[in-house]
Amino acid sequence: MSNRNRRTSRTDPDRMRDQRAQEDKTVVFLGAGASRADGAPLQGELFRDYFRHYNDQRRASIDHNWDRELATLFDVFFGINVDTPDSVNHAFPTFEEVLGVIELANSQGETFRDWGTSQATNAQQKPRLQHIHDVMILLIAEILDHKLRGNATHHPRLVRSLQDAGQLRNTSFISLNYDILIDNALLGAHGLDLDYTVEFVNTGHGWRKPRTAQSVKLFKLHGSLNWLYCPTCRAMRITPQEKGVCRLKWRPDDCVCSKCQTLAVPIIIPPTYFKALSNLYLRQIWHAAEQALLGCRRIVFCGYSFPDADVHVRYLLKRVEVNGARTPDVFVVNEHADKDATARQAEKGRYTRFFRDKAKIHWTERSFEDFCENPASVMEVTA
Repeated sequence: MSNRNRRTSRTDPDRMRDQRAQEDKTVVFLGAGASRADGAPLQGELFRDYFRHYNDQRRASIDHNWDRELATLFDVFFGINVDTPDSVNHAFPTFEEVLGVIELANSQGETFRDWGTSQATNAQQKPRLQHIHDVMILLIAEILDHKLRGNATHHPRLVRSLQDAGQLRNTSFISLNYDILIDNALLGAHGLDLDYTVEFVNTGHGWRKPRTAQSVKLFKLHGSLNWLYCPTCRAMRITPQEKGVCRLKWRPDDCVCSKCQTLAVPIIIPPTYFKALSNLYLRQIWHAAEQALLGCRRIVFCGYSFPDADVHVRYLLKRVEVNGARTPDVFVVNEHADKDATARQAEKGRYTRFFRDKAKIHWTERSFEDFCENPASVMEVTA
């Protein structure tokens, strides 16, 4: 046998292992229910939790004029006086309801009585409703930072379980959540780097460029609380393991772009029907997520009820289903103790109506916590 043939025979097993790994790709899709398992509030709980936190801060003499502006908004628009002791018992509107009204007014160049005057915001003049819109985005950051500080157990367990089973390298993650629960869990994975598939201006200075062969991809389709974006020079900075967006409220000087001295803004797509996905980084992330989905064998939806309003997500998945060479198996991991039969049936209906190959949809009857403990029990698929 020639030296060339001997070299080829020695590499064949490696080539076969690489091929099997390529064929065994998994994409784990994380919805709000996954973050809820580690303590994040759902959309309908955001305002109640925020104003409970707001009143705790007031009692501790910690005050910010942005909080007072939000308090005024809820009093004038919804008849809720958040300064009263029983305010947390009110039926608060959802985040989508409040932001939807504000975004529609802003998009049409309209306002409400006494809400059209300008506000000084970090040396920039903005219409009052636009300023309130920005403050509400930061409200998400603050309440998630308060609720999730040091509480995560399930996301780290999921990463450890996948790594122990030798599956983490073959797994990518798509998250619709702004929190950094899965981010920090992946940063703790031994020997692997976290790859958001975008470049950060501070790479090499507090953030290491991910090594191609030793990284796990995380696609955050709606933005992240550890990203600060400069709208002037279009540079993005990451604040690893920290929700850097919170600095915009309490330490804005830390959020000024070092290149052009412009105040950074969050990249956060709020939960409304008017989702603007025009940011160049988000476009890049959505495209990379599509490529990962096209190459996967299975998609595991965790804590995601597949709402009809998520049109962009549905479009992404339909592109993958119609344009892909094969249809991935779909596993739904969204069981929890409080789910009633009506909600479960409605959820099944949404998944079944949407996906073309009904035989590829698998109802696991497992919770996100179950999946984190034993991912293999969900992801076993016959060839």
